Amino acid sequence: MEVIFKTWLFSYKELNTEKGAVGRWDLWNKTKYKPKVEKGELTSKEVAQLNHKEKLGYEFCIFNEDHQEYPFCTANVILKSSHAGVEFIDFAGRKYLNYLFGESLRNKEELFLREIWYYHFTSESGENEDYRIHFVFDEEGNINYRKYDDKNQKFEDYESNRKFDVSGLYEPYPNFGEYESLTRLNRNFPLDIFSKDGNNDNDPDVPKNPWLPGDWNKN
Repeated sequence: MEVIFKTWLFSYKELNTEKGAVGRWDLWNKTKYKPKVEKGELTSKEVAQLNHKEKLGYEFCIFNEDHQEYPFCTANVILKSSHAGVEFIDFAGRKYLNYLFGESLRNKEELFLREIWYYHFTSESGENEDYRIHFVFDEEGNINYRKYDDKNQKFEDYESNRKFDVSGLYEPYPNFGEYESLTRLNRNFPLDIFSKDGNNDNDPDVPKNPWLPGDWNKN
């Protein structure tokens, strides 16, 4: 796993420059590190480390053996606001999944996965979106989602009528440079709430994450 402390530019499908990334962080944090990066006095990694220490915002991308042209994921962290966002990128360079972590009410040194956005595309490599689903969780075990179907101009809502085990949605604050846990794709989600007919919450034959198509993480 290679961690690069730069912004991923989705519109261009490329990494930002160090000074471009640090300039973004300066705007977020009201800091003035960009001139030092331009002079070669600091690197974007060193600025990210300083921001992490002060719990200010910064970004990074993760590349691995299977994802060399595009990152496996890109993330932004603002621990002062108890926020972390992880965007997963497919082999066509598209964001297909977004995990949004927020404040944990049970522990000030951990995060809680409050929202997930899933994006489904009409083809293996095209940019046209078929639909997207927005999941919302709370620490009391409530779950709801909305499926947006732009093609047919409609949406459908689901709201749980029972409590779910959300213990798998907590995440400790990451140490700087140690993001294996934060950027995990597979988690213990309480998402066995969809059945094949959409009615039976307890169908044991339904896969753990039935809202994802079978080839969701493949080219």
